[in-house]
Amino acid sequence: MIIRFIFRTLIVLLLVSCSKDSPVETPTPQIIKYTLSFSSGSGGSVSIPGGSYETGSSVSVTATPDSEYVFINWSNGSTQNPLSVTITSNQTLTANFEKRKYPLTMNIVGEGTVSEEIISAGKTTTEYTSGSIIQLTANPTSGWGFSGWSGTVSSTENPIQLTVDEAKSITSTFLEFPIPIMTLVSSQTKMFTKGVADTLLISINSGGGFKSIELSSDWGDVSTVSSPEEGSFEGNLVVQYQSSQVKNVDYTRTIAGSDNLLITLTDQNDLTLTVSYTLRTQPEPLLDRNYVLPHLELKFSRIKVDPRLIRFLNQRDNFSLGCYVDNNFGDPTDYNMNGNDYDDLRDITYVDLNLDGYDDLVLHPIFSKNNSAFASVKFPIEVYMYSNGEYIYREVLNQNGSLPEAFLVTKFLVGDFDNDGYPDLYCVNHGTDSAPYIDENQFFLFNDLESQGVFTQINNTYNRNSHFGASVDIDNDGDLDIYAPGLFPCERGVRGCDFLINNGGRNFSPGNLLNDVSYLGTKSYFTRNISTSDLFDVDEDGKIDLLLHGRGSEDNSSSFSGMITQEEIDNIPFIASSGKIMFANSQGKYTLSEMKYIPSIPGYNKGLDFNIYDLDGDGQNEIIILLTGDGSAGEWSNSGNQNDNQNTSNYYQGYQIQICQLDENRNIIDVTDSFMDGNGQTGVGLGCDNTNFMFLQIGDYDDNGLLDMYCEDFRQGPNFVRWEWNGSRFTKMTEN
Repeated sequence: MIIRFIFRTLIVLLLVSCSKDSPVETPTPQIIKYTLSFSSGSGGSVSIPGGSYETGSSVSVTATPDSEYVFINWSNGSTQNPLSVTITSNQTLTANFEKRKYPLTMNIVGEGTVSEEIISAGKTTTEYTSGSIIQLTANPTSGWGFSGWSGTVSSTENPIQLTVDEAKSITSTFLEFPIPIMTLVSSQTKMFTKGVADTLLISINSGGGFKSIELSSDWGDVSTVSSPEEGSFEGNLVVQYQSSQVKNVDYTRTIAGSDNLLITLTDQNDLTLTVSYTLRTQPEPLLDRNYVLPHLELKFSRIKVDPRLIRFLNQRDNFSLGCYVDNNFGDPTDYNMNGNDYDDLRDITYVDLNLDGYDDLVLHPIFSKNNSAFASVKFPIEVYMYSNGEYIYREVLNQNGSLPEAFLVTKFLVGDFDNDGYPDLYCVNHGTDSAPYIDENQFFLFNDLESQGVFTQINNTYNRNSHFGASVDIDNDGDLDIYAPGLFPCERGVRGCDFLINNGGRNFSPGNLLNDVSYLGTKSYFTRNISTSDLFDVDEDGKIDLLLHGRGSEDNSSSFSGMITQEEIDNIPFIASSGKIMFANSQGKYTLSEMKYIPSIPGYNKGLDFNIYDLDGDGQNEIIILLTGDGSAGEWSNSGNQNDNQNTSNYYQGYQIQICQLDENRNIIDVTDSFMDGNGQTGVGLGCDNTNFMFLQIGDYDDNGLLDMYCEDFRQGPNFVRWEWNGSRFTKMTEN
């Protein structure tokens, strides 16, 4: 311990001694340097690359942009140029450059736009970078044309491309061109007939010069016959049009339709004008029709109009107050000409009176006031001729200068009764249908419209008052005979007035084809309560059969033969009224032994209309019968006079369709259930309850290729009922 102390003391003394004896030296300061590097981005250069510099020294560097570039800043964020840098540490600085930008100013004169497309380089919000290649396209507004570029660029090319290497201002000029004009010279109401080519003349005025034309239509073939010379400023276009289909038909008014013709005109400035014309179209005419056919075959027509609407459109009547006020004919009461509660109609027929190939409309309005005095006032028969798509009322007088008139035409028979080639009318007249029960003659209206402008009216002096009738060449001598026995046939107690036999020259004589039947007093077995009849070869044996229907039911009347007494007739309730077919015998006459009953429908056994038609196309005809309420719910007397009844709760209430066929023994079988969908009961199709459904038409009502059964005399509103064949059955369709 003592030794260590002595040693330390000696060292201290030694050091002190040395310090006092040696001189003090001053140290040399150390020099510190840093590295500074300069570089440039794309588009320029720097003045020095940099180097090693002493701390605290100052270095200046300049950034120089290349052509079409500008200096932006240094990487340290400084925008000084030249840049002075004080050395305090190692540094690396980069000079940043970018392309120059130039504004492109667009001016527009006139109406149009200019679209810009960058081919290369880019664009800020308002400027293009230098060297950008831009495509400019001038787009004139409709009715204007491009004239040219002006300003920095002068050109008429479109589009153009330009390089943006300086600020540029360009103007696009548009000039307004004259608007082309097309005017229909031919009447726009001209009617085109299906399958017949016809032309329209259209005047063209094109300030830009005619270039081309395009045509199209929806339902026909259209082509250009001639057009103005190319480059001409005006001229005529002749268009040929041929209808292939008649479409857009308002069936309640017409058989005519319409088509839309589009014409697009282009001028030398490529300005276009499209004009649409509505063309009126009608079906092809049906010429050379045979009017010596049975009435049953002549009753069908392609006319589907609502006859009450046709009367209203002709300002003849208004059907029911306010019914057609939408047609804007003023006060709806103005057209209730006859003071009726409503405009009632009984029979309507379609016949081509002037042989132009288009059926005309003939009808008879009926007086009806306060639900009484029905048919108590004579009204004229009305004729509506088809012309240019419309049915126009024509006042047709008889040879005496008067309008043919009647109390109640229950049925029009159509046929060429005098074999002069023109169809005539036979009016089955009933007389008044209310007290005091005035009877009236049936009469012919021979068609002398072409030669004399009149109907020649000739009365049938043998038969009066009837609800039914039919026409056919019963004796096979080439002219039409008539079955229309009345309530008072011939003279009392005289037989032989069931038929009118045609002797030619508009002369007819009474004939008797009903064997085993007696006409006694004012009642005959087969005319009692009959409401409809027709003549047709139902069993296709070459002989004409007699179809009868009225109000009644089946009975054992077939056991009667020979002369039947009046007392026997009076004591058999309605046996003569039930539906039946009397098949002609070998002599062409009708007997009880060849009679077959049509199955009765309880409550609906008053026949209104017969039709014979092969509904399903299997080669076998069906018998279609329109029925209505027969009054069987009431308390009828045996007199057969409907006014003797005390209760007629279902008389003329509701309308139903019955379909029948013949079996191998000519029995009449009800097949309604096999043909009609939605039957209310076995053997009867649901029909048109509470509507004026008086006669049936069979045909393709809506031109869709499917067969329809529909009402021929009322086609307006929700009461119109149509049955359409769906391939296996008829389905009930309703029209709103």
